[in-house]
Amino acid sequence: MTDNLPVKYTRTDLENAKTKGQLIGWVQAGAVVLGGVLLLKAIGLIPVLLVVGAAAFIGYKVVTRKKTGGSA
Repeated sequence: MTDNLPVKYTRTDLENAKTKGQLIGWVQAGAVVLGGVLLLKAIGLIPVLLVVGAAAFIGYKVVTRKKTGGSA
């Protein structure tokens, strides 16, 4: 898959980009968890669960909505 890359990118460049992307992902996930903990401490468990549940429900509805075949 990566054998047809442009000459300007080496395998080392790809590995460095992959590692950097993974590191950024871990930092973002840590920030989300920290924000969730702070929010939980600030307003309590029930409001946080309600917001998370509502967000999950809306996300589920968006992901599973039926696509219409009509053209606009």
